[in-house]
Amino acid sequence: MSPPAGRRRVAAPGTYFFLSYAHSAPPQGAQADTDVWVGKFFADLTDEVTRQAKPVAGMRIGFFDQHIPLGADWKAALAEALGAAEVFVPLYSPGYFSRPWALGEQESFRARLTAAAPARAAAGHLTPVLWIPFPPWETHPELDGALDLGRDVPEYAENGLRALCMLASYRAQYELLLSRLAGRIVHTAERRPLGPSRAPGLDEVTRPAPADPDFVVAVLAPTRDHLPALRDPAGYAASGRLWRPYGRRQELPAAEYAASTAERLGLSARTADFAQAAGLLERRPAVLLVDPWIVAAPDALGAVADLLHGLREWVVPLVVTDDDDAQDAARWATEVTELLHDAGLPQVKQACTMREFVDLMPALVTEARRQFLKHAPVVAFPPPEPVPSLRDGPPNPGPATPPDPASAPDDPATPRPHGETP
Repeated sequence: MSPPAGRRRVAAPGTYFFLSYAHSAPPQGAQADTDVWVGKFFADLTDEVTRQAKPVAGMRIGFFDQHIPLGADWKAALAEALGAAEVFVPLYSPGYFSRPWALGEQESFRARLTAAAPARAAAGHLTPVLWIPFPPWETHPELDGALDLGRDVPEYAENGLRALCMLASYRAQYELLLSRLAGRIVHTAERRPLGPSRAPGLDEVTRPAPADPDFVVAVLAPTRDHLPALRDPAGYAASGRLWRPYGRRQELPAAEYAASTAERLGLSARTADFAQAAGLLERRPAVLLVDPWIVAAPDALGAVADLLHGLREWVVPLVVTDDDDAQDAARWATEVTELLHDAGLPQVKQACTMREFVDLMPALVTEARRQFLKHAPVVAFPPPEPVPSLRDGPPNPGPATPPDPASAPDDPATPRPHGETP
């Protein structure tokens, strides 16, 4: 019998802990997301929980998002993992509270915890860690719980657990806190288990994406109805943004994976066919996913060249191919790369496998935003109204008029041009 609509099956018997963190943008020149110290800490914590635990058969020790298979639906996989976790361990950093993705993971677990065990909502199932210290002017009520882990270790509050993980001089303090955290996880999971239950999806607990997104993923690919002769239709759909270059190996279109990467880096994102994205590409950073088969049809080269003419510097292209595809796209990849160069885009990357696609995406999103901050025109706002002098008498307000939405400044979360802080 199938589960009721709206319910998600959760794999039993569960997981000791779920590690949540704010993804960091890769430094310039890096090819992939570089949260290496999160990975090191996760491995150390997994080993220590394993040492202290007495798990039931089949129970997993830990989960973090680098365990998600390449072609999976990220949000569905996270919801399933959140529904199986006994303890949620967020790594608090200044970036954590500005990342809707990370906060969505926390809110999803809190909602599940409240529904499953309202009387025990604070009984160790949410165990935060101070990962990176906060500036003195930035306060969050959640930080007090994170500091509880190491009240007797001054280096922890001063430097955060990441520094203790990185530096050999803090090895003793790091191992003490690691053992203490693992002990709390084991105590909660084994003595006060929640058991698997449904966790809301991230889209259920985060605010809807704004109408004007921070980031765009545009797709230049044929539709199923306009494929070049003899091209296998597998992976194509009625819209280019639904294109799946790796076929059944990916659960979602390539554009959705790219958009998820932008969201994990704190940017609201929208996917669109290239032809429909012209207005957005003029004023928002973007990754452009290009299928080389777009130039394989007769007379297609000129039409595509016209489409690409005048692209902004903040539109970063990626030519996507599949080494396992029996239909060789090498010739067309060369053709479309030359067109992109001719359009004024000197750096054109190519992903030939799903792994390359996933690994490149954080750097491409970051580069597009960097180019936008560098090249986008400064928005000029009108000067403030002069303050009237008392000698001038009371001002005449005149008839009330509604504000012009077009003159309002962008949302503070929107990327700013000309070197402003991301």
